[in-house]
Amino acid sequence: MDELLIQLLNSLSFIAIFGLIGVGLAVLLGLMGVINLAHGEFVMLGAYVTWWSNMAFHNYWIGLILAVISVGLFSLIIERGLIRALYDRPMETILATWGLGIVLREIAKLIFGKSYRIVEAPVPGFVSFWGIEYSAYRLFLIVTGTIVLFGVVVFFLKTNYGLKARAIIFNKEMASALGVDTDRINQVMFAMGASLAALAGALICPIYVTYADMGMPWLVGSFFVVVIGGVDSIWGPLGGSVVYGGSQGITEFFMSTVASQIIVLLIAIVVVRLRPFGLFAKR
Repeated sequence: MDELLIQLLNSLSFIAIFGLIGVGLAVLLGLMGVINLAHGEFVMLGAYVTWWSNMAFHNYWIGLILAVISVGLFSLIIERGLIRALYDRPMETILATWGLGIVLREIAKLIFGKSYRIVEAPVPGFVSFWGIEYSAYRLFLIVTGTIVLFGVVVFFLKTNYGLKARAIIFNKEMASALGVDTDRINQVMFAMGASLAALAGALICPIYVTYADMGMPWLVGSFFVVVIGGVDSIWGPLGGSVVYGGSQGITEFFMSTVASQIIVLLIAIVVVRLRPFGLFAKR
C-alpha cells in the first residue's frame, strides 16, 4: 500500500510536468495551427539554462527564473522570424520546427558537450506523512506545477488576452473581423507556451539528467497529452495530462516501463478511434 501511494504521488508529478508542456503545445496547435516539433527543445533549453545558472550563481532559483524569461524571449524571435510566415500551414511548420529542433540540439552539443549534467535538488530531504517518506523536491514540483497550471486556467478564462485567445481558437476569421490583433495574440501565446516548457525543463532537471537530446521523450509524451485531451479548450491538455500522466504512473507500479508505455499507447489509440478530437473536445 505504501508503494502504491508513492506511485500515485509520482503520477501527480508526471501530470504536473506533462500539463506544463502539453498546454503550450496544445495552444500552438489550436490557436495557430502550428505543430511545433521543437517544443521539446524548449524543455531542453530550460534545463540547460537552469544548470548553467546554478553553476554560475550557485542558486537554483535564479536559474529557474532565467530559464523562463530567456526561453520566452528567444521564442519571440523564433515566432517572428520563422513561425509567423507558416500559420495554418501544418506541413511546412512540421518541417521548419523539425529542422529548428535539430539545430538547437546540435548547438547544445557544441556548447555543453554530450555528457549528462546534474542539478542538485534545491529542496533536499524527504517528508514523512501517512506512513511513507517522499521526496520533498517532488512535492515542491507537484505544488508548483499545480499552482502554475491554475494560473494558466485563470489567464485563459478571466483575462482579456485569454478571452481573445479563446475567440481565435473558436473562429480565427471572425475574431480578426471583430478587431482582435491575431498576430499579437499568437506571439504572446507562443512565448507563454515556450516559457511553460522551459519551466518544466527547469523543474525536471534536479530529477532527471540534462542532455541535448532530452527533449524528444517529453515531446512525444506531450503529443499523447494533446491527442488524448484535444485542443478545443484549456481543459483539453489539462485533462489529457491527467489521463496520460496518471495512467503511466499507475501502470508502472504493476508492470515494466515498456509495458506501461504500450498500455498508454493503446489508450491513445482507443481515444483517437472513439473521440477523434480528444476526450475533452466540445465536438
